[in-house]
Amino acid sequence: MHTLGVITTLLGLILSIVGLTVGFWTMLNGHAHAEVWLGLVPLGFVGLLLGVTLTQLSGKQ
Repeated sequence: MHTLGVITTLLGLILSIVGLTVGFWTMLNGHAHAEVWLGLVPLGFVGLLLGVTLTQLSGKQ
């Protein structure tokens, strides 16, 4: 379960960073797809929370 938590944490971090950078870049350039990229940020945040929770719970056995 610890490995799954680490992978989920990293995927959540990557989703958040990519969503923020690409989303704001496309928004500043006036493209209509900015909200799709910015929509990845809450998913990344949920992935971060889930990954940290799984990692912490795996050590409490």
